[in-house]
Amino acid sequence: MKDFIKKYQNHKLMTNVNIVIASLVLAVLINVFVVDWTNIGQSLKTSVLNSKVGVEKADIYLQKIDNELFLVANKNMANLDNLSLSIIYNPENVTITDIRSELWQIANLSNDKWISSIILSTDKVKNISRWEKVLKIVTNKKEEKSENINIVNANFTDNNKWQFLLSTSGITF
Repeated sequence: MKDFIKKYQNHKLMTNVNIVIASLVLAVLINVFVVDWTNIGQSLKTSVLNSKVGVEKADIYLQKIDNELFLVANKNMANLDNLSLSIIYNPENVTITDIRSELWQIANLSNDKWISSIILSTDKVKNISRWEKVLKIVTNKKEEKSENINIVNANFTDNNKWQFLLSTSGITF
């Protein structure tokens, strides 16, 4: 007579081992074919060692150095005739006291509450290099709390009068 209990335990053990092996094979296949080869898979990765996501800054962005803000170019721009942008800020706490540039003539079109529109122009065609500080913005805060300054509607015109839009980003300081 056969031992049915022993046969049942062996069958249960083999079933569990088959489930574990099938799960491992399935996990490896999903990792290889889905996670590593697709954009969604790259976004789903949570491992710090495997992530290759870098922060790409905008074409022009604000950078804080000490108590001053600088407009910095993140790409090379050639044959610029003028550069225009608008700065949006909270006038209840932040005041822009001075906007300066050593290379450009500044026309501050409007300095209304919440928005300041600026055009940088030059007599001769200029080039802007990557990471060049284009503009210096001096601000004062009434209260020492976190504030945002954003750049919008940024574009430049080249010497052929072609207009190019620029991506922008702001800063919290």
